[in-house]
Amino acid sequence: MKPVIRYWGRKVGPIAASYIDRYSSPKEVVLDPFGGAGTIAETALLMDRKVIYSDLNPIAVLIANAEMSKIDHQILKRASAKILRRKFIPYRDEKGEVSYIARSSLYSVRCKCGSKKRVLYFLWDGNSMVGAKVKCNTCKNPLIKLSEERPFEGEPVYFYPKTRLEYPDGKPFIKRRQVWEVQELFTKRNLVILSTLLNDIKRIKVDAGVKNALLIAFASILYQSSKMSRQHAGSWGINSYWLPKAHVERNPYILFENSLKRLMRKNLVINGISEENAAILHCDARKLPLPDESVDLIVTDPPFADEIQYFELSYMTAAWLGIHMPFNGEIVVNENQGKTFDTYCRLLLESFSELYRVLKRNHRAVIMLHEEDRNKLTRMIRSVKEAGFSIEREDRVKMSQRHVGDRNTTKGSNLLILTCYKI
Repeated sequence: MKPVIRYWGRKVGPIAASYIDRYSSPKEVVLDPFGGAGTIAETALLMDRKVIYSDLNPIAVLIANAEMSKIDHQILKRASAKILRRKFIPYRDEKGEVSYIARSSLYSVRCKCGSKKRVLYFLWDGNSMVGAKVKCNTCKNPLIKLSEERPFEGEPVYFYPKTRLEYPDGKPFIKRRQVWEVQELFTKRNLVILSTLLNDIKRIKVDAGVKNALLIAFASILYQSSKMSRQHAGSWGINSYWLPKAHVERNPYILFENSLKRLMRKNLVINGISEENAAILHCDARKLPLPDESVDLIVTDPPFADEIQYFELSYMTAAWLGIHMPFNGEIVVNENQGKTFDTYCRLLLESFSELYRVLKRNHRAVIMLHEEDRNKLTRMIRSVKEAGFSIEREDRVKMSQRHVGDRNTTKGSNLLILTCYKI
């Protein structure tokens, strides 16, 4: 089933299923302390296990909550319908005064057949709008060339992020090219629309579960609403903040409506499962709020050394939602954060030692490692052993379509899976 929101490293859920089946029984507790988008936890939940999900990344936790918590779909439908009923969008004009524009007019053009049509997306070449894709049953080629269409230049009335793409100490993100601030990633039109949409979500009175679902639906459209979105590129394929010369400007309201539909379809699967079977924690894997020897099985996919900068790539969403990113606790290799591979291994060892503490004796931890450098991989395996685990077996699984980070398509294709035993 298509995920609600793009998150890096989702492919390990199906791989985890065989290990969950082999090393645990129904109703036993399965822990994933590096939970990410929740695919391992969700797999265990659907296999009738009790699940403890944890992650330090607040955006990952937000995603897991939306995908694994029960949501009242009728309330969600009513809330989203109310939000989508908005007819006029406020903006500040060149004099700084508040004006209103019809929402429909922001994404509409005169078609070749002469009628006004809703725009699915505008085509940009650099700073110029050069085309518009519309849905028209009359015209055979509903791609309209634009030559004199002026871009919308209004300013948002409501909150939008003006934060810089940098760490708390002022050093710039590693995954950043040609852009310094979050707002630079969006056209004026979509800044105005997104800020209005977010304001309407924040103001609507619903329970926490529905509010969380609305926020995740909003978060899921940010990339495609940005200038990073390209005509035939699909999801966030280049894991960096950058401004391609040619990009598309998509209608956030269409994206938001489609995202809500995906969320409800996905959540229907979870809605039949008791909420008592899942605990979703936002905490550091080195300091789990769990008793000693309380977990029957650990299955986890720790963060890649330097291949994916999870916290950086979550920052755009965090900036829009006003969420603090705890960069100091991130387990990663990142020279701008002053985190070397030695730092990464030390943090991993602290995490693995904590996993050893909470795992029951004579039980197993399944740890998935991504690294093609043999020397680095040896160091990571040593961290597992130094934490106290005995390695019972090693499996290598071929990963498909792992085109992430700066690595090429021939590297990073193997996943090393360690089955570890606590005596």
